[in-house]
Amino acid sequence: MKSKISIAVLLLIAIVLAFGEVVAPALAESTVAHRITAKTGSQDVMVQFSSTPRFLMLLGQIDHVHAVVHQGRLGEVLVSELALDGSDVRLDMPELVSSEDVSIKSAGELKLTGIVTEDNLKELLARKADKLENAEVSITPDGVTIQANVKVFGRMADAELTGTVVDDSGELLFHMTSLTLSNAPFGKASLGSLFGDIPLVKRGKMPFGLRVTDTKMQAGKVVITATYDANAGSSDVLAPYYE
Repeated sequence: MKSKISIAVLLLIAIVLAFGEVVAPALAESTVAHRITAKTGSQDVMVQFSSTPRFLMLLGQIDHVHAVVHQGRLGEVLVSELALDGSDVRLDMPELVSSEDVSIKSAGELKLTGIVTEDNLKELLARKADKLENAEVSITPDGVTIQANVKVFGRMADAELTGTVVDDSGELLFHMTSLTLSNAPFGKASLGSLFGDIPLVKRGKMPFGLRVTDTKMQAGKVVITATYDANAGSSDVLAPYYE
């Protein structure tokens, strides 16, 4: 009888260990991936967690996290790619289980890298600057140039806009620096920043308590880097896709 009880206890321990080392980590990864899919609208999400021992993930302790999102939303803009890398991350597991949010209690290091392409900016302009038609976007290390058509006094004119992507006190913006019209009814005119700035990520809306630390223009894309700021709050603030 004692041997049967011992065998049963050993089997139970083996099942618990297997759940903690294999099933639970995979479940945590898939749950977070599902949440990110719902929040960003992306259909291409990959999440990888690692911890030693792996059952620590049941407590929300993640030694290393790596996640990649393709064609998902960050704030107001679609991004070609989002890559999240972190270490010593503490997830709020009760909130993960009971809600649709992903909340981070703390992190030793957390960095988000986002790539905004010319097509991504073109799509943003189509939604946020509807006065512009047939817009074509070019990104170089010197900034962003937009060639478009705009209706002026009932007639179409050619417009050239220049600008850059900047962080303005926690708000990520496409900042227009100039707007020049040609073939307009009144000839050629430079109208400055008539169209105003276009928010990419509104103030306080970066996910997971991240803060933009760098925006860099490269050929054909803008690379955005954000890092963890313990004072910014750690809740998941990614809004529903195109709210």
